[in-house]
Amino acid sequence: MSLKTHNRQFQHFQVSFPAEHVVQVTINRPDKLNCINKATSREIADIWEQFDQDESLWVGIITGVGRAFCTGADLHEWNAMNQAGVVNDMAAPGLAGLPRRAGKKPIIAAVNGLCMGGGFEMVANCDVVVAASSAEFSLPEVKRGIVPVAGCLPRLARTIGLQRTMDLVLTGRSVDARTLCGWGLVSRVVDAAADGDVARDAVQLAQEMCRNSPDALIVGRVGVHMAWENGSVEEAVSALDRDWYPRLREAPNFAEGIRAFVEKRPAKWINSKL
Repeated sequence: MSLKTHNRQFQHFQVSFPAEHVVQVTINRPDKLNCINKATSREIADIWEQFDQDESLWVGIITGVGRAFCTGADLHEWNAMNQAGVVNDMAAPGLAGLPRRAGKKPIIAAVNGLCMGGGFEMVANCDVVVAASSAEFSLPEVKRGIVPVAGCLPRLARTIGLQRTMDLVLTGRSVDARTLCGWGLVSRVVDAAADGDVARDAVQLAQEMCRNSPDALIVGRVGVHMAWENGSVEEAVSALDRDWYPRLREAPNFAEGIRAFVEKRPAKWINSKL
């Protein structure tokens, strides 16, 4: 079933389809700086599961409304859980299903404002990060006696380096989007003048991706993730060649892309079956 046919409304986020083949999740809890409670986390994680299964959707976007992108888990809820003796089990797959997501298709983080704690963990595992120049990022868990354990520590160490990650994790200080762009985590910085500007840039980027083969989007993403997750570059190359390239080659879009080049015409892609 297509995700587009679901008409369910959610309390703290919206699902939209801003362009062909693109799904957007917009966190909408501005009065709480878009912190995410357990119920919302499960609901958004389910959206990404459906996204990966829906052949008509090729690229996902996550963004926020108001001053914040996401300020992490709902600590008021967490405090109530602690008092009731309930263990918070959001470490796997992480907040909103993103920090430890393997998945199949690319997700763009459109960071419109404050990005803290679990929100930062979400972004650290997104495939591309577009951020407003005014966006601020931090891992303030250390100030609350917490440690971000949902996957961002090893991922950030690989992406921005050991010492920079230590700086953020052990001080809890904030850094801006341009700093993280220089460090290699943020892909593009947007001088956003109004709410929604960053999301619009992310949609344009998604449309640019969607001009390409959906099969190649999936396999290319897998190849990059294999290199990022595995210790050996050669093992990642071999695994991609063994497990994924034959599937890419056998799919109709592979021949279509080459044929379109030879015939000097735009390729006519079909939805991926990978």
